[in-house]
Amino acid sequence: MPRLLGVLESQKQLGGASYPPTLERLAELTGEKPAETSKALKHKDAKGRVLLSPLGGGKKKPAPGTTLVLLADDLEVVAQSDRLLELQLQSARKADAPAVELAQLAKGLLTALSRAFKAALEQRIAERRVPRTIGVLTGKKPLFFFIADAVLPAAGAPALPAATATDGAPRPSASNGARDTASNGARDTASNGARDTASHGTPDTASNSARPASPNGARASASNGAAQPPPDRSRDAAPAAAPAASFADRFDAAFTALDRDAGGHNYVTLRALRAALPDVPRAVFDAELAALRRQRRYSLDPSDGRHHQMADAEREAGIMEAGNLLVYVARRHDA
Repeated sequence: MPRLLGVLESQKQLGGASYPPTLERLAELTGEKPAETSKALKHKDAKGRVLLSPLGGGKKKPAPGTTLVLLADDLEVVAQSDRLLELQLQSARKADAPAVELAQLAKGLLTALSRAFKAALEQRIAERRVPRTIGVLTGKKPLFFFIADAVLPAAGAPALPAATATDGAPRPSASNGARDTASNGARDTASNGARDTASHGTPDTASNSARPASPNGARASASNGAAQPPPDRSRDAAPAAAPAASFADRFDAAFTALDRDAGGHNYVTLRALRAALPDVPRAVFDAELAALRRQRRYSLDPSDGRHHQMADAEREAGIMEAGNLLVYVARRHDA
């Protein structure tokens, strides 16, 4: 138990996105399974000193990925933190209802924490102060939502195909149509004149001399009136392009390659990953990475500055959350 409290205290010293840790993160730091850590936190030495929120109830166990572990003395500070707001919104949102009412966000928390959290949310609205990743619709019942959930169309959606005519050919624009009408009219006039001349018994010298020979070498007759079938171009058609790889697949491949080159420590900078996917706009990259994090495939960590002095480019590539600049990506193995 002393070791567990020591780890919790060390996370508090780091602050930012490190504190309060989730039950899942605390278990990872102590090398235990979440169930073992949860059991240890029920020990008499932890009662009154450590709080879990939400607690769960009855047979419902706390969700390790969204349950915070905090020291009892820090309840007010945690209630005002961006971290609690983000985790509560992540837990309460649904695919068909991504916006969550203020009162709903506080459900499931400890009574004292719930009261403090509601007051903090109301103060946030009054001061127009929320994390960069979250938006609020104000009113009698304010709604909180993740900005990424409000982006339409979804990132990576294919562009709309060009309009087509009923025969499947591309529909011409007005300027093309005008040109086609003029040129077709001129061609039709000339060809009709030639056919009329031929039908009256006059050799169609000009059209016959210009018309290419048929495969057997005989000249095509103007008097037969039969239209020549178009050449078969099916064999010349280019093969269909393979579907583009998804962001998740490309991100996985880039992370694997960069981590291997760096020694396999499961730590890659956001700067390196952005550089590996240069065609992905920053807003799309961040939204897609947020989705991977919600799927518990990757996590982000800040730099404590003790082992590596960050360059300006690394700072610019980072993501600011809860007052902390996240610059490292790690692959999770507990999904």
